[in-house]
Amino acid sequence: MRYNRKHEIIYLDERTHANDFFCLAMAGKTLPTPNYTIHHSYKDGYLWDWYNFEYVLSGKGYIETREKKLCVQAGDLFFLNKLQQHVYYADKSDPYEKVFLVVSGSLVDRMLAAHNVTESARVVRTDARDIFEQAFSVIEHGNLSQNAYTELCCCILRLIQRIAPPNFSAAATDAHPADLIRSYIDYNIYERLTLEDLANIVHRSVSQTERIFKTKYGVSPIRYVLDKKLDTARTLFRATFLNVGEVAERLSFANVKYFSRQFKLRFGQTPSECIRNQERDPFSGGEDPL
Repeated sequence: MRYNRKHEIIYLDERTHANDFFCLAMAGKTLPTPNYTIHHSYKDGYLWDWYNFEYVLSGKGYIETREKKLCVQAGDLFFLNKLQQHVYYADKSDPYEKVFLVVSGSLVDRMLAAHNVTESARVVRTDARDIFEQAFSVIEHGNLSQNAYTELCCCILRLIQRIAPPNFSAAATDAHPADLIRSYIDYNIYERLTLEDLANIVHRSVSQTERIFKTKYGVSPIRYVLDKKLDTARTLFRATFLNVGEVAERLSFANVKYFSRQFKLRFGQTPSECIRNQERDPFSGGEDPL
């Protein structure tokens, strides 16, 4: 950790060690100072080529692009696109305190493209503090392992989902209510979902929601949530180095015992057995359930 001349606490600075797939180039906190200003523009013959995700903890500030001027204040998450010209700065009378993650790589390119994030700057009112705290916690452990990079990638994905959430409003689409519920579940599979949450998406009662979904898909929405979470867990065991407890927590299971019991009922093996089998034969995979 160090302080720079911009009155920022820098937890990580890896810009000189960037890779093409995923790089957390910089992470830190901006302390309140009325003279804080950052320019993203031509510098030594090239454009600023990293993505910025920043969350305002207190105070306020401004972002200027070629097209617009935006005000940001406490509780705002803002995104600055790469290869764009920005000037952003603190308010003179009420300078902001903010946290930031600066990233690059083809993985981030594709995640942003999949969420149709193309504008120069975007500001969203959302509580994203916990996502930054999770990323900083990973960084504090020192050397970034492959497991740590998996955690950081997930943090960036969660931030992208905050700045570009899909529109699940029934009034905005002609999709069948059951399809809206399923899309919402698939998109929010890492969250703890209740039948009441799903009913609110389609503006139906709990009983109507359950009946509509089961009629189309043959299972209750809560059963679908559980099966989808378990499928996702198995994918995480195959593709990452997360342990059983970390996967259970990531998928918002109430406790590890319940998660392990349901996993074995679905796949015929415990999560630990799944991990051991994968370590013995990483290319086995097996057939996914229908």
